[in-house]
Amino acid sequence: MSTIRFDTRFPGYEVLSELGRSNARILKARHLATGDLVAIKHFALNTDAETLRRFERESAIMTSIAHPNIVKVREVRLEAELPYLVMELIEGGSLKQLIDSQGALDVPTVSRLGLQMASAFKAIHPQGIVHRDIKPENILYRPLPSGELHFLLTDFGVARLHEQSNTMTGQSLMTYEYASPEQFNDPRNVSVATDYYSLGVVLYECLHGSVPFALDDHTGIVTFMNKVLTEAPPALTISRNDQTLSPFTDLLRGLLQKKAADRLSDPDELTWLIKQAELAYFQANRTSSTRPSTPEPTKPPIISEPSQNAVNVASVTLPEEKPVPRPTPRQPMSGGLKWAALALAILLGSVGLYYVVLKPKTNTRTTIADTSIPSTDTSGRVNSNEETIRRQQEEVEAVRQEQLRQEALAAVKRLTVKVNDYRVGLFGGIKNVQLQLSNPSQITFSSVAVKVNYYKDGGGLYKSEKVYFSNIGPNSSLIENAPNSDRGTKVTYKIVEHRFAQPLDSLMTTASSDSLN
Repeated sequence: MSTIRFDTRFPGYEVLSELGRSNARILKARHLATGDLVAIKHFALNTDAETLRRFERESAIMTSIAHPNIVKVREVRLEAELPYLVMELIEGGSLKQLIDSQGALDVPTVSRLGLQMASAFKAIHPQGIVHRDIKPENILYRPLPSGELHFLLTDFGVARLHEQSNTMTGQSLMTYEYASPEQFNDPRNVSVATDYYSLGVVLYECLHGSVPFALDDHTGIVTFMNKVLTEAPPALTISRNDQTLSPFTDLLRGLLQKKAADRLSDPDELTWLIKQAELAYFQANRTSSTRPSTPEPTKPPIISEPSQNAVNVASVTLPEEKPVPRPTPRQPMSGGLKWAALALAILLGSVGLYYVVLKPKTNTRTTIADTSIPSTDTSGRVNSNEETIRRQQEEVEAVRQEQLRQEALAAVKRLTVKVNDYRVGLFGGIKNVQLQLSNPSQITFSSVAVKVNYYKDGGGLYKSEKVYFSNIGPNSSLIENAPNSDRGTKVTYKIVEHRFAQPLDSLMTTASSDSLN
């Protein structure tokens, strides 16, 4: 029996290999005209009407969205013998392959994954799109030169548009271990909260190494569904290399709420909580792994990492607790000297009481401490520790703000703008100039201005216009149209202004793009 090479079904492409298959076959191919490597997705068998409708819906969704964390569709051919679409090829693989090979992932990678999926949700959910099948197989990654991973969401084949909320299309195609409770007991009322629950399962698996509830050979579907609907996920108590993952507990609890109405389902809130959890994780583990230095006998202890709570004396090395240290006399004190010392102590105590309690407060801070005799609290500890901690907290805050400023400056340098398309009239004039601004960083900009120059046929500048982009979130890409021009045959463009979102903007000054060179 003769066979037909499957690569002959995709005119203009040379099929190189098969990347995988689920409800469709994924092929790696080369576009013959450009040499670009692409991925082709097609249904090899049983292409019934319902499958074709899902396939058409997937292509329509993906071609309508231009976002750095969503796989871009290049071409759609639904009229072919085997309907197929052509997507950008994502080097690296899927998140599932990454988990299978490495097990639990490191915290910075998990945080980056969560932030980029929140950005993708911010692009699809306002358009009424619910993915319905968030799982590691549908999250691809691309390695960056920095060593970090860039994640992209793909496979909207079972996604449901808001307008189709009265159907149950796609229910049978969901992956049970990542499905939300409402997908089992109320599939007609699936909402954006479903995607957040599934993302919670993915993040849990990335941190823990396994999903909260597993459907295996020993667990029936009824038992499994009952766990998803009624039982709380196992606590994330695992520690790796003496590093606790507890800062992520509240985040996962919010994502894995049983009731959709109680579930965390806002991309900005998710972004904030991920950053807070990551910061708390690093602070907790840096504090636990830092070895406190032993202070000199005559100096207060130095605490390497100030705590947000009261000072924990057990966490630092203190000198032996004694009353205020005094030189040990060579000879025992006589009776007269003892009475003199007692009188001096009473006098000093009276003076201290006067300054602390009776004397009105003024700007002049004259206390017993000015006599170089440190005061003590009821436990005998030196109160100068509080001043040391305060100074160290100020130093840490100054370092944090400087790091934030440096991150912001780096984010400005990573901003890019390009012209997707424009049209020159028969007798001159430029119309439909479409600008695309990309922000691949984790910094939010409140506004960015792009200067567009329109040049006449002879090369002279005709006019300039500014185009403003607003609310440019992390890992986002926005499109704005520039004003039309009645003259000109060429345009140039350049980022000239930017402002950061508060409170970062208060630390920075608005700069022109010339400062980036």
